[in-house]
Amino acid sequence: MPRLNPDLAEKVDAVETDLRKILGTGARRIRQDASANLEQVSQAARRAGLPWSTGRVSDLEGGRVEVKLETLLSLALALGEVRGEPVTLAELLPNPGPVLVNGREIASLTGAVGGEAVTVSEGQREHDQLNRPDPVDSAGLAEKRAAKSMGVPLVDLVTATHELWDHHLTEERDRRAGADADVATRGRITRELTDQIRKHLGI
Repeated sequence: MPRLNPDLAEKVDAVETDLRKILGTGARRIRQDASANLEQVSQAARRAGLPWSTGRVSDLEGGRVEVKLETLLSLALALGEVRGEPVTLAELLPNPGPVLVNGREIASLTGAVGGEAVTVSEGQREHDQLNRPDPVDSAGLAEKRAAKSMGVPLVDLVTATHELWDHHLTEERDRRAGADADVATRGRITRELTDQIRKHLGI
């Protein structure tokens, strides 16, 4: 599974990164707490619509079954039958801390499946901040020409555009002009944006 930048691995807090293993741990715990065996779970799973053998249940508990919403819901029904009381998705995915999902660290898996907003963790936010590209390095010809025409350092111009629009002059021009704009329209919008930058810089 994708990992965060190894140079900044210490910045994240995820203990378990594989949702399949988290699901397997949760399912095994529920089964064992109910004093049920693999056969009982497989029979209940079949009644819940999952054509599972005892081997498939074993694969699930070993973290070798793909996590899909349909599987989670049917598995919750099956384990609820075995236990004699309903099972929640939070019980099936017992990980209250951060977890890596597609290379992004989610703040709380249990919270997310329990109805909380899905957000990245503090460690992920710090990682993103540290890895954000330098906006001056990504400045294009339009930014360099604007800085030269105003007589200001490129870093000052780029800082101003990010304070005004949170991105470069080029991106703001293209956003306002639209994909079908002609050269004259793009030039007019560039001049308008340049005036806004001048005012922002007080020049």
